Amino acid sequence: MPTHDFTRHNQEVKQVWEAYRAGRPVRTPMLLGTNPRIWIQNPDLNREGVTWKSFCEDPELMFNTFLKYYYYLVHTLPQDMEMGVPEKEWSAYVHFGNVVEESWFGCEIAYRDGQVSATTPHFTGQHKREMFEKGVPAPFDGIMGQLKEFHEYFQRRAANYEFYGRPIHVDPPTPLGTDGPFTVALGMRGTQFLEEITTDEVYFHEVMSFVTQAIITRIQAWRKYIGMEGRPVEGGLADDAIQFLSVCMYKEKVLPYHRQFFEALYGPGPHSMHLCGNVQRHMPTLVKELNIKSFETGYPINFTSLRGEIGEDVEIQGGIPVAELLEGSPAEVYRKTETILRSGIRQGGKFIMSEANNLPPCVPLENLQAMYSATRQAGIFTYE
Repeated sequence: MPTHDFTRHNQEVKQVWEAYRAGRPVRTPMLLGTNPRIWIQNPDLNREGVTWKSFCEDPELMFNTFLKYYYYLVHTLPQDMEMGVPEKEWSAYVHFGNVVEESWFGCEIAYRDGQVSATTPHFTGQHKREMFEKGVPAPFDGIMGQLKEFHEYFQRRAANYEFYGRPIHVDPPTPLGTDGPFTVALGMRGTQFLEEITTDEVYFHEVMSFVTQAIITRIQAWRKYIGMEGRPVEGGLADDAIQFLSVCMYKEKVLPYHRQFFEALYGPGPHSMHLCGNVQRHMPTLVKELNIKSFETGYPINFTSLRGEIGEDVEIQGGIPVAELLEGSPAEVYRKTETILRSGIRQGGKFIMSEANNLPPCVPLENLQAMYSATRQAGIFTYE
């Protein structure tokens, strides 16, 4: 976006979000889910040879790279967020990717060329019961201790430091949330854990109880560490792996642990949930049983039917599958955006257009501009 457009853009964005939060939107807002990988894995941006491994092992490199990523984000990618140098402050946070929890329990981190980090299941075969023998890891053990060190480094680094004339706010660290007890357990045990739901129910529930309680204990300790007091009324959860379960199996086998999570850490809600994958069949249950009133979705999602399944008071953030954003033409992206906006999902006003889910590196900017243009034109609300 040209620099001279930022002031006008930010004024429009402020009006869009004020109207949206007041329950009378003027148009559908659009947001992009991103993280530093879009800078690190884009050779046109990362000319310094920063790898994901080096990024995750050096707090100074992570701090500087994060600021470069964020500067690129707010000067280049069109969406309904403040663009340009921020009026008040920049945001930064420690980001190791989706490996923290499995690594904390004992799984090895793998760094593959051209990819973000991933973990490999450890508690397989003869290691099946090793997690119980080792016991629940302490809240600041292993990678959690490294994350704490990085977070404190960020705080020291940001103190009395300005980036393009603005201070830097260090956001709360990731151990305050979770990728979800079922997803974490599956990552620790491997696909055999899916079989054990029915073939070894005693072990399945032993693992789920162990992981859920460990997550709760860790979050409570990290809240105390950052000075967070009380029990928030609202909370969030992710658990992408429930896409592998039927509705009945989810209700019987995993829902009790999700309920335990919210009851231990939060008030009555309403709550939010991040869910990638084929999860639409679970959403009515989550709304009813856990008071989930906001979903961040991936794909596949049938936007034509979803609104009728969950009601008009539930917020949905979702949109075009990332493969289509990466490989499609601007005209195709524009048409797909229009189709989603006219599907009925905007009924009630609680819809945020987004990518589905998490923007990959090297998406053509023309495609993002087409998506934003379509949202600004086809996402208008009119009132009598």
